[in-house]
Amino acid sequence: MSTLPFFLTARARMSRHLVLLSTWLLVGAGLVAPRESRADVPLRASRLEPTTPPPLGASSTYQPTRPEDAPLSTGAWVAHGGLALLPLTGIWGATRVGGDTRLGATSAQTATGMLGGYLPSRLLFFRPATPGSGRFMDLEVAAVGGGLLLTPPLAALGTWSLGELAFGRSEDSADAYVGALAGAAAGTLLAAAVDGLLTKLSEPSTRLQAVRQLIALAFVGSGATLGYQWAGGGPRSHQPTR
Repeated sequence: MSTLPFFLTARARMSRHLVLLSTWLLVGAGLVAPRESRADVPLRASRLEPTTPPPLGASSTYQPTRPEDAPLSTGAWVAHGGLALLPLTGIWGATRVGGDTRLGATSAQTATGMLGGYLPSRLLFFRPATPGSGRFMDLEVAAVGGGLLLTPPLAALGTWSLGELAFGRSEDSADAYVGALAGAAAGTLLAAAVDGLLTKLSEPSTRLQAVRQLIALAFVGSGATLGYQWAGGGPRSHQPTR
């Protein structure tokens, strides 16, 4: 009977010693483990993400220039201006075919075609989620394909509807729509190519992104107008136009 209290007392002391030993080991491991000093953090960050030093006299809130704000090169500006003139030439060229010489009519038809193809044409301007990978992801392939399929018929419908309702019916309405559809399809392919070219010339800057998309959309509208005027044969009224 005398050994039971002694055994209980020894067990309690052993448990207390084990708790103290484990606590000591944990504290010692925390002290020995290597730590990163505050002085090393900026050094590592500077190695991974180099930043542009602020200019003299700048405030502490100075932010380095982002690539999106980089100025465009002279060649990029010239390319934007030159390609912007091509749809305007197409609008004028539409007055030389089909017997309708009204510049206001062809301009309005082009604008309506651009409006009709605006929403689906947004799909044409998708870019890869991983630039430089050389391939498009499945979602972006589907988006660009949808833009190529939906933009021509809607743009052609806008141009054809305005021409038939507001500026006198064409000589052949069915051929006029087929011509507008073919012209819009050709303009859509050119729009995708032009947007890709101008974007490539403008990298890494994203300036004039909306202008590039407007130029591309103008190719769609002017192509639809050219096809409509050429295939439709001009207004059915046979009235002299100016």
